[in-house]
Amino acid sequence: MANEPQPEITIDEELMLRPWTHDDVAVAITAFAAADIQHWHFRRFDTKLEAAEWITGLNRGWAEETCATWAIVFRPEAMVVGRVSIHTDLEDGHGEVSYWVLPHARGKGVATRACVAATEWAHALGLNRIQLQHSTRNQGSRRVALKAGFVEEGVRRGANLHADGWHDMRLYSRLADDPV
Repeated sequence: MANEPQPEITIDEELMLRPWTHDDVAVAITAFAAADIQHWHFRRFDTKLEAAEWITGLNRGWAEETCATWAIVFRPEAMVVGRVSIHTDLEDGHGEVSYWVLPHARGKGVATRACVAATEWAHALGLNRIQLQHSTRNQGSRRVALKAGFVEEGVRRGANLHADGWHDMRLYSRLADDPV
């Protein structure tokens, strides 16, 4: 990964994935001010500096080969509407996908299409297993996981601490040779 620049990925005529830049600080602040994004993703930014440091950390993840994170962008307007990441374990050949979409862009298949594109990129990189997990209380992420072709494996009881307490996490996977 680190030997090449992080790629831009064209999903379709409407969406693409591109690396985050410091021009995206305002979008990051807006996104993590949304109550549901903040709740499910354990983060918020109080200053532009905090958001800029987060973006720097995303770029560091690529350089350290631990994570590939893209902004999900509506192509005609070049407007950032979400984020998708693949946390990578290159040595063991697996990763984990996570995503969020801004409220105004939901209900259009954005998260599903971005999840599929990032997962296909990870499989092409050589990762065999990509997993996905979400709180059993997050029905939107359940729909995305199933539409993106992930196979449900079970529930990890009391696995993640959220602001409102411990949540059971639903676990899925998609293997490189699974049908799309």
